[in-house]
Amino acid sequence: MLSLQGKRCLITGGSRGIGLAIAKLFAAHGAGCTLIGRHEESLATAVGSLQQTGASLPHNSHAFDVSRQSGWSDLVRSLKTDRVDVLVNAAGVSQNSLLFKTSCDKLDEILDVNLKGTILGCQGVIPIMMKQKSGCIINVSSLLATHGGRGASVYAASKAGVIGLTRSLAWEVGRFNIRANAIQPGYIQTDMTRGAVFPRPFSLVPLLPMDKDGGLAALIPIGRLGTVEEVAEAALFLANNSYAHNCVLNIDGGLSAT
Repeated sequence: MLSLQGKRCLITGGSRGIGLAIAKLFAAHGAGCTLIGRHEESLATAVGSLQQTGASLPHNSHAFDVSRQSGWSDLVRSLKTDRVDVLVNAAGVSQNSLLFKTSCDKLDEILDVNLKGTILGCQGVIPIMMKQKSGCIINVSSLLATHGGRGASVYAASKAGVIGLTRSLAWEVGRFNIRANAIQPGYIQTDMTRGAVFPRPFSLVPLLPMDKDGGLAALIPIGRLGTVEEVAEAALFLANNSYAHNCVLNIDGGLSAT
């Protein structure tokens, strides 16, 4: 097992949800976190919440669109000779519409953020990790990448691409002592999902509201949605375990067994 004490971690989607939960847990284990997101104000608030954890390195943020290469180029230049020990690609955009009702603008947004943003993040950081001969990449995918879901076709495609990217990277970068892994969360309670209506997975039945009695939670063997903290614990395992490479971890409450 490794240690995050004194490590520098870049986390996209770090201002809320899964990304912020991962940042908080990493910081609590001694990492210095650089949070990446679109909005400076929300990032500043998120960074402020990390200052109470007592990490040995300072925390900071960079505001840019992860689907734009110029943002990644500016970030890499700003790092100069700094290390990047862990990259977590957690930025994501959801979908709740049938494919024939999904606009081209929405399609572009989902693919740009979920897939292209993850690719550009890896592309930007891998040369730094190669130079230092170590590193860990953790890509946040989704259970829908392998099991699909009504009303989530483009989202599922983007997250399936993240799995393909991760497995291919495992072949490419392992010889440089860089590990590439992915997390496949099931349905997780976040600000983005709270109160929303989601597709019932693996079926063609009508959409189910998240808060309906006997709704989505009833489909999950463990009987509830997951928490962002539980996903963060999976990320911590992948960051710390030096033999975890090409792992795809399901954190789904058993939903993939149904």
